[in-house]
Amino acid sequence: MTDIATTLSTAKGKLASWQAEAASSAASGASQAQTAEAAWDAVAAIEAATAHAEGLRAQILARNDSVAAALAARAAVLADADKARTEGATPPIADATATALRATLATATGVSPATKLDGADFKTAVGTVDTGIASLDDAAIAALAGALVTLETQLKDCEDAEATAEAALAAANNAPAVIADDLAKALEAREAALRLAAAGNKPGAVLAYVDYQAARSRLATAATAAPGTKLQTDWNTARDAQLQAVADLLAAQTAVIECQLELARKRAAMTAKLATRDATAAAAVDGVLNPPPPPGP
Repeated sequence: MTDIATTLSTAKGKLASWQAEAASSAASGASQAQTAEAAWDAVAAIEAATAHAEGLRAQILARNDSVAAALAARAAVLADADKARTEGATPPIADATATALRATLATATGVSPATKLDGADFKTAVGTVDTGIASLDDAAIAALAGALVTLETQLKDCEDAEATAEAALAAANNAPAVIADDLAKALEAREAALRLAAAGNKPGAVLAYVDYQAARSRLATAATAAPGTKLQTDWNTARDAQLQAVADLLAAQTAVIECQLELARKRAAMTAKLATRDATAAAAVDGVLNPPPPPGP
């Protein structure tokens, strides 16, 4: 895999080479006009691609500063946490402070031994509440992710279908000009064959005759039903495929919108649940502290 700097350097080298080729071909006149045009098209394309890549590289590298700032902020917060663990007569999150708090709460709540407060029962009770809230949007997130993948596929399919339809349309639009060109070539080649034969230019006359017959053959083929039928059939097929692709794209877009709406609903439900989280979790803890009596015989 080639790194971005090397790839950009290679692209810029090709740009310079194609610019030189385009300029050279343009200077050669009409005989190289087609080559010059293709070279200039390549120059424009590589310039656009290079500019796009350089822009993306700049955006990506600019994130170095963002990451550095985030890590610096993380270090600052960790420093605050360390102070809370080590500084003062009673550091609020020191191990000794936590042990003392546990003992106080055990006495106040009647939990014995005190270590039971750190046991699985209370953690499970609270964790079940938190997990229930956190998982409210899981299915909606998964559905949206799937819908977005489908949408990306449908966008590509729609582009492909459009390109196929454009090609079929272009073929139909170009057909009259192709026939007219073959007719002109046949008439021109016939006159050339007669003229060159009369002038004694045997190779030229034969060449003109071959071109004449080739043009006549193409005209004869064009006059049959098959080519026109094929143009119509190709267009019909491409048109229907493009219409179906547009329908599929709309369905995919609708699905994404629907999934986004459902996710918003779930997020709203999460917000509501979070507002009452402490009360719900406290009730779950109370259920551990004061379990219901066992059913009677």
